[in-house]
Amino acid sequence: MTEFDLVVVGGGVTGAGVARDAALRGLKVALVEKARPGGGTTATSTHLIHGGVRYLLYDRLTTHSSCWDSGHIVRTSGDLLTRLPIVWPVYKGHARGLETVETMFEEYDRFQPMKYGRPHLRLTPEAALKIVPGLTAEGLLGAIAFDEWWVDAEALARRTLESAQAAGAEVFLDAPATEILKEGGRVAGIRAGGRELRGKITVNAAGPWIDKVSTLAGVRTPLRLMKGTHLIYKNKALTPVGLLLEAEGKNRYVFVVPSPLGTWVGPTDLPGPDDPDETRTTDDEIGYLTRSVKRYFASWPERHDSTIVGSRPILGQPGSEKQLSRDFEVYDHESRDGLGGFLTIGGGKMSDYRIMAETAVDEVCRKLGVSAACRTQSLTLDGKPVTDIPDWPHPSPDLKKFLRTKPLLRELHALSYLGAGFATHLARRAAGLTPISDENEFRRRYQ
Repeated sequence: MTEFDLVVVGGGVTGAGVARDAALRGLKVALVEKARPGGGTTATSTHLIHGGVRYLLYDRLTTHSSCWDSGHIVRTSGDLLTRLPIVWPVYKGHARGLETVETMFEEYDRFQPMKYGRPHLRLTPEAALKIVPGLTAEGLLGAIAFDEWWVDAEALARRTLESAQAAGAEVFLDAPATEILKEGGRVAGIRAGGRELRGKITVNAAGPWIDKVSTLAGVRTPLRLMKGTHLIYKNKALTPVGLLLEAEGKNRYVFVVPSPLGTWVGPTDLPGPDDPDETRTTDDEIGYLTRSVKRYFASWPERHDSTIVGSRPILGQPGSEKQLSRDFEVYDHESRDGLGGFLTIGGGKMSDYRIMAETAVDEVCRKLGVSAACRTQSLTLDGKPVTDIPDWPHPSPDLKKFLRTKPLLRELHALSYLGAGFATHLARRAAGLTPISDENEFRRRYQ
């Protein structure tokens, strides 16, 4: 039996971030993971560090926050990241026209510098067809090109854990949490992998499993689990660039991501089972993804090589699926449920895992009476100092919290910016101030 300041449950990228942040502040930390680092939701993500341009339609503050923290990830984990140019082709009959799509990217350009992204390019149909060979020409109005960061997600979780260990954290893999220890109405640690790890504070960072872990402590942390499936093709370069495509049915978009892991198509975004261990890919999902990509490529392979599926830990909230906030929250079970020594971090996405960890460890330190400041933004994963950190503004936490459970207001807030931006865009177009690029400019930027 060992005593720790903090015990972390979950070795995905968020739990790894919590362990690293706390260890760098001088806390004595233990982390348990039921399998391998990042082997759950982290591994089943699209492997992109991105702000989420589509969130500008209904959750602008999450786009802002994700871009802001993505910049920290680029500075501290840059050797794991590769810039990925992405093309969004727009056709006649699409749900959103070219002017609307470009307005979204003009707004996204405001946040792109935070994560070292480049301004978008508007492409002619001819340029898009040369950049993406095999793309269907009929009805193509043009395209928007932008970039995000591809990351080996499991390597990011693993390297973050290694950084935590270098700072003194103890990590226990293949150690599922089986019991929450309690003493005097407080959580006093956990039992995992045959070990009893006692801690002044326990942080539940188990992603879509946070409610199952909370239940061990006799409390609940409701989520709206959304299932995401990707098709995987062994051919690593079915397209020379990434793609963002309007999917079948026009209500969703899917990525096509060429990478060292193969070409990934997805994700789906469907309500999943309450138990993330029961999440499975269905034939309907496979058909939906296949049909969605074949709308754009007559010669796309008939068969994929494998699939991967995971559950997204979306915070429990009202609203339709397309309006769900991707924000995160740290739950203090002492003030919420009368159970001291226990915190849960839920929601969020890989692109803001560092600020999620910082927020959770700030609360841990407050409870422990520790005044050490966060250092994860100022040290790379291998311990080198980060010397140039731009002072970008961060979105208001109070406004984010207010809008989190008010989907209609959150959507109106986002659309008010897009409405003003659309009027400005049309005026610039009328004045001939919106440039249109050819394939040569695209290649100069990305090759």
